Amino acid sequence: MRRFILGILCIIIPFSAYGQLHPLSNKYLFNALAINPAYSGSREALSTVVLYRNQWVGFEGSPETMTFTVHAPLRKDKIGIGFLLINDRIGVTNETCFIGNYAFRINLRNGKLAFGLGAGITLINNTWADLIAADRDDELLMDNSPTFVFPDFSIGTYYNTNQYFIGFSIPLFLIHKFNPTTNKFKLHNDYSEYNYLINGGYIFEINPDVKILPSLLLRYNPGNSPQVDINPHVIFKDKLWIGASYRSKNTLIGIFQYQINNQFRVAYSYDFDFGKLGRYNNGSHEIMLRYEFNYTIDVFSPRYF
Repeated sequence: MRRFILGILCIIIPFSAYGQLHPLSNKYLFNALAINPAYSGSREALSTVVLYRNQWVGFEGSPETMTFTVHAPLRKDKIGIGFLLINDRIGVTNETCFIGNYAFRINLRNGKLAFGLGAGITLINNTWADLIAADRDDELLMDNSPTFVFPDFSIGTYYNTNQYFIGFSIPLFLIHKFNPTTNKFKLHNDYSEYNYLINGGYIFEINPDVKILPSLLLRYNPGNSPQVDINPHVIFKDKLWIGASYRSKNTLIGIFQYQINNQFRVAYSYDFDFGKLGRYNNGSHEIMLRYEFNYTIDVFSPRYF
C-alpha cells in the first residue's frame, strides 16, 4: 500500500508543484496577466476575466482549472495593478493560488514598456479519503493531508503598441518539492527549474473589415524540451475571431471568439490531442468571459491584445 501511495504522489505532485508554472490556458493572448505580471493595466481599463478549463474530458481525475483576473491602470497610466486567482483540481489534489501584481509603465516611442512583479501564496491539500483502495482500513488513506501554504513570486516585462506586443516572464518561480516521507513541502530557489516564457504578436490589416493576428508563445525549462504555441487569428469587422493554435507535443486547438459589445467578449476553444494520451480522452474544453468597465461611448479604437 505504501508503494501505491508513492506511485500516486509521483503522478500528482509534479502537477501540484508546478501546475501553476505551465499555464495551459489557450486564452493567454487575451488574459496575459495569468502568465506575466507586467500585463497589469495594459488594457487601459478595469478589465476582468473568468476562465474555466476542463482538460482531458472522460479521463478520471483529469485537471479542472478556474481562473479569475482583474487589473487596471492607475496614476495616469503610469502604474498597473492586478489580482490573479487560480484553482486547479487534479485527481485528489486541490491547489489554489492568490497573486497580487504590480507593473510600472513608461511611455516608449509609440507604445508602453512595463516592468512587473507578482507576489502571493499557494495553498495545496490532498483528499486521500477520496481514493479507492484495496485496504479500506489503511491509516494512510483515512485522513486528508493538511493544507500547505507557501509564498511565490513572478517577474516579467511587456511592451505593446496598437499594432504589436512582446513580453517576457518567469511566472511563479519558487520551487516546491514534496517529500512523501515527511509529508511536507520544501521551498527553495533553483534557476535550473525556472520556466521562461516569451510571447509576441502583430496585427496585419488586410482591409477595413478583415485583419490577421499571428502570435507565438515559447516556453523553456532547462530540464525539458522547449514548447512552442503558434496561434493565427482572423478578425472580421473587429467582432468575430476565428483562430487555431498548434502546440508542440501533438496538440491542435480551435478557437472561436465574439465581441458582443465594447465591453463584453466571450471565447471558446477545443483541444485535439494527437498524442498517446489522446486515445483515452475526448479532448479539452475551455471558455472565457471578459468584461471591461471603462467604455462609455459606442465608438472607440479597438484593442486586440
